Amino acid sequence: MRKAIYISLFVFTLASCSGNYEHPMELELQRVDNALEHMSEYVALKESRISVIEESLDSPDITLHQKYGIYGRLYEEYAPYQFDKAREMLEMQENIADSMADQSLKTTALLNKAFLLTTSGLYHEADQTFSQLDTLSFDYQQKILWYNARQKYLTDYQAYLKTSGIDLPEALKISSYQNLLLENTPENSYLNRHISIMLLIWANRWEEAYDENMRLIETLNKSSRDYAVQAYWQGFICENLERKEENIKWWVESAICDIEGAIKDNASLCSIAIKLTDPRDTERAFKYIRLSLEDAIFYNAKLRMVQIASTMPWIEKAYIDAKERQSRIIGKYLMVTVIAALLLLAFAVVAVQLHIKGKKTARTIEKKNILLAESNKSIAMTEDVLRQTNLALVEANAAKEEYLGLFLSMCSGYLDKLKKTITREQYESELKNFYKTFDTSFLSLYPTFVSDFNALLKEDSRVALKEGELLNTELRIFALIKLGITQSSHIASLLRYSVNTIYNYRAQIKNAALSDRENFEDMVRKIGSKHE
Repeated sequence: MRKAIYISLFVFTLASCSGNYEHPMELELQRVDNALEHMSEYVALKESRISVIEESLDSPDITLHQKYGIYGRLYEEYAPYQFDKAREMLEMQENIADSMADQSLKTTALLNKAFLLTTSGLYHEADQTFSQLDTLSFDYQQKILWYNARQKYLTDYQAYLKTSGIDLPEALKISSYQNLLLENTPENSYLNRHISIMLLIWANRWEEAYDENMRLIETLNKSSRDYAVQAYWQGFICENLERKEENIKWWVESAICDIEGAIKDNASLCSIAIKLTDPRDTERAFKYIRLSLEDAIFYNAKLRMVQIASTMPWIEKAYIDAKERQSRIIGKYLMVTVIAALLLLAFAVVAVQLHIKGKKTARTIEKKNILLAESNKSIAMTEDVLRQTNLALVEANAAKEEYLGLFLSMCSGYLDKLKKTITREQYESELKNFYKTFDTSFLSLYPTFVSDFNALLKEDSRVALKEGELLNTELRIFALIKLGITQSSHIASLLRYSVNTIYNYRAQIKNAALSDRENFEDMVRKIGSKHE
């Protein structure tokens, strides 16, 4: 009997220990979480600093040349923070330069504008800006700006096109601009050392890049944008050197610097999220991805949006893995509690048998009842564990749908901004990509949605998809309803249709319902529940 008790205690101990999990870099990740808690304060400081600079524009004795300089300071503040405002500041500089008939000042503003447009992924506009420049008239500083802007443009544009499997022929010229930068900047300058390190990275000379970058990082202010950039690249280098903990450490350094500096054009937070591959880290990963997406949309960074969107398959996999793990937890606790209940029941039987041989007194009956009560308590605990675990599953699934809905809304908002800056053809292409991303993401969560949806309709009214289609307009409408987005105005806004069109689609489909028309949408919302 004593042996049985020890076994029981071991089983319960094993179960409780298996539930404890902490990421190996938990202390570092907590630093990020702590910084994120104060993010609004850092943004407020940024806005306050900008307001002080803007107030200087109201000085009655200010000259046009001084205004040009103030707009330059505002551009530097906005450049990593909000693209649209940074662009506005440069356009103000252009206007002032035109009014002063100062071509050199306008050239500097245009060079900065080309660089800025590149950072946001507006490559066509950046190229148009480059075409306005007379390279023969550049002074020394403008040559440096030109070399840097061109290498940035070619590097980023190549990276953007590679997401579509396209190589940039002109990319062969990237190294020539980088070499010109090295030749024309002081060896100890930040730009010179940064470019040298990037050349080592692209040559896969990881150990050399690590050492050179460490030496550069040691010279930088930990609150500067340059520090955030180099810390990110050090994390990237460590990733390729398979130094996992140091990899995350440097991305944490970069992310904290970005957060504290209210830098919205950032990459490290998303990079950390991608590294959180354990299903038990899913909640934190979702949080980091969501905040990265919000920053990209706030900044209006097209390239960053593409990069973040590419993480969606991983996000979906993480949800699936988390769900499967939760199912295993149910099984584990069920097994443990059943074993415990059986052991306790065995104790009761043994106790009864022992005391049958002796005096069948009221005391014996009392002990038996106590043991049986303990057994019943254990069974009740089993039911409680199951209820809690099932509740966790429901919450996880709700979060999954909420996240997809949030992602959809953010992407839609981004399309609204993008529409103002690109051609109709480009917009239509982006819209197709938007639909494809949503269709793929939704069907990853509910792979049988189409067949389950058609099962609710009369046979002659079922939705038939064309070749290559994942979802069509009707299915997207009801996919959104499945996600809890039920207002026709909201659906219309997301799918780029009129409210009347959405209303007609909904009415047409409901009229084709196999059974109850009034409860049709409720039945749609229940699709997939049996798989959850």
